[in-house]
Amino acid sequence: MSQGAIPDESPRNLPEQLLLQDAVAGNSKGIQGGVNNMLGDAPRLVAIYGGYPEHWYKMTSIQSFMIDGASVQVHWFRNSQTQENVEYKFKRQYPKIAPKNL
Repeated sequence: MSQGAIPDESPRNLPEQLLLQDAVAGNSKGIQGGVNNMLGDAPRLVAIYGGYPEHWYKMTSIQSFMIDGASVQVHWFRNSQTQENVEYKFKRQYPKIAPKNL
């Protein structure tokens, strides 16, 4: 195990706070984890937070908001047995700018 717990990322503004609240309230889905799609982070999560590798899932907010020019989603890990949510982070994708013709 090369890394310890990753601290939660705090929302930068009110729209990110609302996105986080909405996601944690249930507007979310699992994107990886369980027996058939094991997380690469599962051994680290088990060592830090407990449980079994197949109980850990990577979660994402279903909605994404445009905030300050970026499409923003919330990602975190959830233990499916205890419903413990850990290591929140905000994924911000800024639009790619096309190169100017020279």
